[in-house]
Amino acid sequence: MSNADSKNQTATPASTTNLTNLLSAPEPVPAQYTVNEIFGFPSQMPLPGYQPGHPLVPQSLVSYVWSPGLAKDCIEWLCDPEPEPLWVSGPTGCGKTEALKQLFARLHIPTVIVSAKKSTEPDDILGRVQLVNGNTVFTPGPLLEAYARGYAIVFDEIDGYNPEVMMACHRLLEKAPVTLDDGTIITPASRILMAATANTRGDGQGGDVYAATSVFNLATLNRFEKWSMDYPSAEVEEQILAGALPSLDDKAITAMVRVATDIRVSWSQGSCPGPISIRDLKRWGRKLLLGANRTDVPVVFHAFDKAFGHGVDEHVRAMLHKLIQTHFNIPTPQILETKGGTS
Repeated sequence: MSNADSKNQTATPASTTNLTNLLSAPEPVPAQYTVNEIFGFPSQMPLPGYQPGHPLVPQSLVSYVWSPGLAKDCIEWLCDPEPEPLWVSGPTGCGKTEALKQLFARLHIPTVIVSAKKSTEPDDILGRVQLVNGNTVFTPGPLLEAYARGYAIVFDEIDGYNPEVMMACHRLLEKAPVTLDDGTIITPASRILMAATANTRGDGQGGDVYAATSVFNLATLNRFEKWSMDYPSAEVEEQILAGALPSLDDKAITAMVRVATDIRVSWSQGSCPGPISIRDLKRWGRKLLLGANRTDVPVVFHAFDKAFGHGVDEHVRAMLHKLIQTHFNIPTPQILETKGGTS
């Protein structure tokens, strides 16, 4: 479980034209890989995928680190003769979408990622009637194209959708033929991997923390296999940082991960407004390296504040600085608010 970084290969209504061009690329050629090749476990169990080269395959990250339990869950899902759509829930920045992207990247499976927004309507992702050469025709959206071709489909941040959107996708989630407005029938590919990522279970979980998320009815939720992800173990998180930032000192990495663990505990106890994500930690590490030679600021704290600390009020930030002091064994700076920012 790693890398909550930028979501490459993301399909939104604005990028439909370019994505449609990519979907006109030659069909990918099926291939088989082994568990050992994909996850590093000593097993020759075959896993289905495609040969490399399709433009919709997500970018593979060499530094990605799999949590063993998550890797085994992925293996079970891939080995299911009829894998159901996944609903992967977990706190912000724990690596949900990146895990799916890296799974499909290693298997070279073309992937369409549809990012949620409250304004999204069913037509935005399924397709709409358009005027073409004086005729009204139904133009399928990228989701239906992927559905027919057997590409992987990811509903990113699904609990940001209006529930009506996912109700319109029930036939897709069931992997059943879809009849379009003009009578055209879209037949699903023989095997489709579908997944959704969310901060919540879709049932209102999270309260004020995820106040903008939607509540879905049981008819929608029942169509998903449910997974729950959390931040990786300290050991895995240290490997993630070491792989992403090889110049960063090992002792600094250990201290950073310990600080992150304490911040997440504080968040769960209500004394910090949000958790620190893997993305935040990597940002902190980059700022540490970039500012390593500065003498005008306390570098560790200054880098932390750029990555995370300036996102909370000064009283919470002072408490977080105490955590840094504990794990780095360095004195905390005095927080001074100025017009130009924090010194």
